[in-house]
Amino acid sequence: MPGPLPAGPWKTLPGPGGTSVPFYIVTFDEDGTCTSPATRDHLVGAAAGATDVFLFSHGWNNDWAAATGAYDQFVSRYVPLRRAFWDPPTRPYRPVLVGVFWPSAVLVWPDERGPDFAGAEGPDDVATAQALAEMAAVAARVDPASTARFYELAQRDGLTDDEAHELATILAPALAGPGDEVGPAAAPTAEDLVGVWRDVGRRSGTAPARTGGFIDDEPAGAAAPQVAGLLDWLKPRDIIRAATVLLMKDRAGRVGAAGVGDLLRRLVDASPDSRVHLVGHSYGGKVVLSALTAGPAPGRLVESVLLLQPAMSALCFAPTVPGGGTGGYRPALDRVRQPLMTTFSAHDFPLTKAFHWAVRRPSDLGEAVIAGLPVPPSRYAALGGYGPQGVGAEVDVVAPRAAPNPYDVEPGGRRIIAVEADDVISSHGDVQNDATAWALLCQVMG
Repeated sequence: MPGPLPAGPWKTLPGPGGTSVPFYIVTFDEDGTCTSPATRDHLVGAAAGATDVFLFSHGWNNDWAAATGAYDQFVSRYVPLRRAFWDPPTRPYRPVLVGVFWPSAVLVWPDERGPDFAGAEGPDDVATAQALAEMAAVAARVDPASTARFYELAQRDGLTDDEAHELATILAPALAGPGDEVGPAAAPTAEDLVGVWRDVGRRSGTAPARTGGFIDDEPAGAAAPQVAGLLDWLKPRDIIRAATVLLMKDRAGRVGAAGVGDLLRRLVDASPDSRVHLVGHSYGGKVVLSALTAGPAPGRLVESVLLLQPAMSALCFAPTVPGGGTGGYRPALDRVRQPLMTTFSAHDFPLTKAFHWAVRRPSDLGEAVIAGLPVPPSRYAALGGYGPQGVGAEVDVVAPRAAPNPYDVEPGGRRIIAVEADDVISSHGDVQNDATAWALLCQVMG
């Protein structure tokens, strides 16, 4: 990340009728504390005169360049569509844009490193630095009395069954989590973790891509068991990878609830009339939904929510989930004026093939099926892979629309619009395109 952010906008974009549109970036630390309060306060002042406030959140494994680049790419798709199909606007339109930046990457990449990383520029160096950073992130959550043994086990080439259970016993308390979108998070047992690790081993891949997303968009091939009774076919590296996925999942919720939620309430309160639009990709969907649902509700309804390949449970909006309770983000449906819109795609490898293995903590409790939606493999199946589950007639599953054909975003019987985006989203990170920008514009024009 560059030096201290200016109190004003990160940049200014041309707007309708020769106006200027301010674009802010507001930063947060891993606990959700705003680290750019002057920028936040300037933004809130600008929002007082806005008709539309857009709040974007990036997902996991985004450094500063990736996050801001994704915001730029999305806006660069949106603006030409607005000019082509909504110019001049049919109502007053004075937008203000804000992207949140939260520490979603465990490794700062070469172009953002300080002198301590000088010389670590080759692929092998980057992979080693990534592995060390992930181990350090997990070790920070481990009981200090067990840290040395954690490092010993984490750097083995393979684990015996006894060693796997020992590592699981060390990690289980660190992975209990604060609760998630399908209810309270019971601490996993060592047996839970070892069982998940065995399943993950058949799906293990390579290190995360340099920018953006949950894990790699494409599988790197599965490794087969080599020796009966050993977990040497599941490298400790993959175990640490799965643990960092869980830690970043928790961090996304914490940043959204503690930091972005406060920002959202300030933006809503800044004007009695502005329309607030929330957009989140991958774990950024968890950021914006946590902001919307944690703590007191904003002073009035936000206008719209657009989730792009969200990395969260497909049951997050369900009135009941297996084992009892309610989907943790169901309150969001009561805090948005339009039907909430979300995309899902069969081409999203991480969210159709890997997510439900990586984020599973207690034992799998069941599954839910809705006509018209893919059958999810697990209670922990991802919203961005299988669409919303367990919500019955509250969801309208639709094909993606292209301009000038609008989505029907007026409130009605259905509370969720699920866009089956196989034809327009080719991978987990393929969300800055004309189809997703058109979906947002339809929400703005609605």
